[in-house]
Order: sequence, then structure tokens, then C-alpha cells
Amino acid sequence: MMNMFLEFLEVPGNVLLIQGAPGTGKTTLAFEILNAIGDSHRVYASSRVSPVKLRIQFPWIDEVIDSMSGRSSKAAWNDEFHDLRGSDTDSVFSKIVRLKQAKQKSILVVDSWEGALRNATAEGRKMLESAVMSELDATKVSVILVSEAERADNLGYLVDGVVTLEQNELDGRRIRSLGIDKLRGFRVQSQHLPFSLEKGRFTFLDEEYENGPPAIVRSPEKVPHTETHFSTGSRELDQLLGGGVRKGSFFMIDTESNVSPQSLRLLINMIRSNFVGQGGACFSISTGTFSSESSAEALRPYIGDKALEERVRIVEFNSQLPSKPWRLKLRGQLMSDLAEFYRAWNALKETSTGMMLTMNFDKLVQVYGEELTLPGFTEIGEGLRDEGAFSIAISSRPTKVRDEFLRQADYHVKVQSWNGHLLIYGVKPFTHINGATFNFDKGYPSLDLVEIV
Repeated sequence: MMNMFLEFLEVPGNVLLIQGAPGTGKTTLAFEILNAIGDSHRVYASSRVSPVKLRIQFPWIDEVIDSMSGRSSKAAWNDEFHDLRGSDTDSVFSKIVRLKQAKQKSILVVDSWEGALRNATAEGRKMLESAVMSELDATKVSVILVSEAERADNLGYLVDGVVTLEQNELDGRRIRSLGIDKLRGFRVQSQHLPFSLEKGRFTFLDEEYENGPPAIVRSPEKVPHTETHFSTGSRELDQLLGGGVRKGSFFMIDTESNVSPQSLRLLINMIRSNFVGQGGACFSISTGTFSSESSAEALRPYIGDKALEERVRIVEFNSQLPSKPWRLKLRGQLMSDLAEFYRAWNALKETSTGMMLTMNFDKLVQVYGEELTLPGFTEIGEGLRDEGAFSIAISSRPTKVRDEFLRQADYHVKVQSWNGHLLIYGVKPFTHINGATFNFDKGYPSLDLVEIV
């Protein structure tokens, strides 16, 4: 999206309006655009905040705004800084006219438009509007106007692009979004984009990964367990959970139906592969979306053939499929299936450093029904705690089994898709919302989290 803004402002004469309520990130976005602009003369004119305060609020620009005078400064990305506080309209008008007369390719930021007009008469307002809006293409100047109003309707019809920054709540947590009201000459794929202001930077969240993962060219880096906690295979997710998942505890992944099955499988396989890679054994009840064969082939590149056959068991309820070392065939009859599960579980426990069970409650209820599942789940759960196993439950809809598990769960994480972007946040422990992205730069998928602040 930043590239689209840069292309838009590369067109001489285009005017972009950034509007939104106080604290939504308007100034931060304006700075990020100036920071990313390439070969244009960059001018930032502020009628609200002094350069001294800006240096405090945005430490990352400390090296580029080097003048403490509050009047102007020279820097790598910011060629001029003007303090318009207390200036009259004529002074603002003169600065804009001089910039246009230079006929140099330039980007001008006016922050804020209302502040620049604060002491203007009706005639002065028209004069300033004309100075900013007229003949920009001929003078090679593009403009960013920052508005203090949540909706600057009086400006919308004058400018070429309008973006609105908003701050809302999702499950009692802050979420920030940028809405594109118009961007003349550009086709916009997504109208609302989540972003973060972490560390004073304006960071767009990447879209959810929809396609199948590329071929894994190397084994994932192992994230070691501690004496008391299992790692999820992601240091960032471990940190979100307060140091990983405590041994012998229940971990609930609550997902919504709009989350891509590929994204959910990438997340679960990251956890499984890190556990198996450190000598553990993994039992898995897959979702109805993927067959046991598909689940095994998706996990194989992470852990290799030997570990898959020796320390992984994937439940399959279709008795007609051929037997394989990793396939645990069950009949859909609770008591006999429990006996078969325990037989396989105890056999692997003898040769593994730890035990992991991932259960998809939607699949369990589909096969056994809610009333039959509850007693069996309670029996298994007690044993898992005593053994210090890594227990993960996955659910995308409310069921009695899910509600029972939540009453006992030590960790509860929600995963959902918001306008095509993957979000992860903790209910137990309570955390802020994080944008989640799978990164394949290292030759295997790793999870990157960006906290929305």
C-alpha cells in the first residue's frame, strides 16, 4: 500500500488528504511517506507540533531533524521543516508560493490544514486553497494535507485522494485501520487495511497467506523448550504467551471460519515440527478440510520421513485406506477407539522425549457427537496433565466439548481473518491484537507478529 501512495504522489499536482480523529496516526503516516519518497524535494510544515516535540514523539527521526531552532532543518529525507504555529495566513501563503515558483519536483506536507487556516479570513482561506490546489502539475509539486477533522467533507471534493485513519475495538482490544475513500487513477483492491504504530512507525499488516507454501529447502530452526515450558516454534508467539506453553497445560486455538485452512495448518505444523524435531511424539486429529494423507505430506518436509513414521500418528476414520506407519485408523466407536489410542500412545511414550496431542473438536463432534465425546475427553485430559504433555485443541464453532475445554484451558488464543489479514491475540493471557504473517525467507515458514499499538 505504501508503494501505491508513492506512485500516486509521483504524479505532479496530486493532493492527498489524510484525515482521522486525534491519535489515529496521521502525522506518523505523513512522516513515513516522506521517508519513503525518492527523488523529490521534501517539505514538512507543521502548525500543531514543534520540531522538539516531534523528536520526542518520533525517536526514529531524531537523526534527520537536526535543528533545535524550530524553524527549518536539512536532512536525508526531510529537506525543509517549517514551524507554522502562530504564523498568519500570508506567511503560509508565501511559503507555498515560493515552493511552487521554484518549479522543482517537490512533496509538501501541511500538518494540519485547519491549523494553517486558524487565523484566516474567508478571503484568506480562498487564497490559501488556491495556492495549494491550483497549477500543481505545472509547478511539479504534490501535496499531503493532514486534517484534524475525522471527516473533512469540505476538502474531499478538492483533492485527488482521501484516506481515513480509524481506531476501533475488537474484543475489547484496539485495532487500527486505514480506509481509502478515493485515490484517483488507481484501482484499490482492499478498502480497509489494518496497521500498527509500534515504535512510532506506521506499519501496514501483510495479508493472510492464501496459497500453498513454497517448497521447504531446509529444516526449520528448532526453538528449544525450557525446563518448565514447551516452545511453539516461534519466539514471537512464545513471548505473546509469556514464555511458551507450560508443560502439562491445555492450549486452546479458537479460530473463525473465515481463516484460511492453509494459514491454520502452517501455524499448527510449525508447533508440531518444533516438538517432533526435539525428540517428541505427536498425535493429531486433523480437520475435515484435510485428509490424513494430505496432513502427513504437509508435515513431512518439516521433519523428514524417519521422524514422520516413527514419532507421528495421524488419526484416520476411513478404514478402507491402506495402513501406513504414521496412520492411526479408528472406527468411530468411542470406547474401542480410546483403547486403540492408548495402545499407540503408550508405545510411542517409551521412545520419545515428550508427548503432544492436537485435537480438532469440530472433527471429534462430527464423528462421536457431543454427548459421547465429553466423558472420553475428560478421561484423556486428566492423563495428559499428569504426564506433562503438550495438549492443543482447535475449534471454529461453539460446542459443548469446546466450552468444557475452555473451562480447563490454561491458554486461550484467538485466530481470525480481518479484511483478509490474519490476526492473533490472547484471551488467556490477555494480549493486544497482533498481525500475523508467515515468512519464507529462511527456506521454511516462520511466524512474524506485529503488535497493533
